[in-house]
Amino acid sequence: MTLSPFKSSVSIDFFQFRKGPNGPSPSGYCQKLETFLRAVNFTNYTLKDTVPMSAPKGKLPYVVLHDEEKTITIADSHFIVKHLISSKLVSDPDESLTPAQRADSRAWQTWTEELAYPAIVHTRWSRPANYAIMKNSMPVPWLAKPIVGAYFHRVVTKALYGHGVGRHSEREIDELLTEYVDGLEARLGENKFFHGENPTMVDIIVYGFLANALGEAGNPEYTKMVLACERIRKYIMELTRRWFPEYEKILEMVG
Repeated sequence: MTLSPFKSSVSIDFFQFRKGPNGPSPSGYCQKLETFLRAVNFTNYTLKDTVPMSAPKGKLPYVVLHDEEKTITIADSHFIVKHLISSKLVSDPDESLTPAQRADSRAWQTWTEELAYPAIVHTRWSRPANYAIMKNSMPVPWLAKPIVGAYFHRVVTKALYGHGVGRHSEREIDELLTEYVDGLEARLGENKFFHGENPTMVDIIVYGFLANALGEAGNPEYTKMVLACERIRKYIMELTRRWFPEYEKILEMVG
C-alpha cells in the first residue's frame, strides 16, 4: 500500500532504547534514525523510551507519525527514512547523486548495517569482559542486572548465530572489523565526505553507527581500531560538530 504524504504539520513519536544525556543511542539503528532527522533538519519529533518487545516488528526503532487527519506507525529505520523522503516531509540527501553513486552508497549501507554492526554487537555480548560491561551499564535496578543481562545475552547471541556472524571465531570477527575500518579509510581518502563536499545518506548511516560504537564501552577492540585511524577520527569530528555538538565525550575521543 502506498502511504499518502503528510502535511507540514506532521509530528513524530520516535520510540527508541533509553539513552543517557548528551550521548549516542545504545542502538546503532536508533542512532542512525536520529542522525537522519538532524541531518535533514526535521525537528518536530519526540524521543520516547521503550523496549523491543513492544515494537511492531519486535525491534527498535519505530515511529508514530501524526498529523491533523491520521496516524501511521512505521517500523524499521530503513523504511522510516524511505517514507519520510517519499512523502516529501524531508529533502532527499541523495537528490544530487547519480544512479552509480546511489548504488555505491547502498553497498556501504549493507556493509555497515548487515556485517560490521552485527560483528560489533557480537563482541559486546559474546566476550566475557565486554558482556560484563554491557550488563552493568543496563538502565535497570542493580539486582535486576544479572537477570536482564542474561536475557539479552541469550537473545542477542542466538540471533547473531542465526545471522551467521555469531558462528565466527573471535579472530575472524576482528578480521571482519579490521577490513571494514581499512575499507572506510580508503573510501574516504582525500574526500571530505563519501560523495564530495556535502554529506549524503551514506554519511548519515556510517556516522550513526560510528557514533554508536564510540558511545559504548562494551566494544573496546573496535573503538581502538577506529581511533587508530586519523582519517576516520577527522570524519567523525566534522559530523559530530555538525549534527551532535553536545556529544562532548566523542569530540574528546576523536580530538
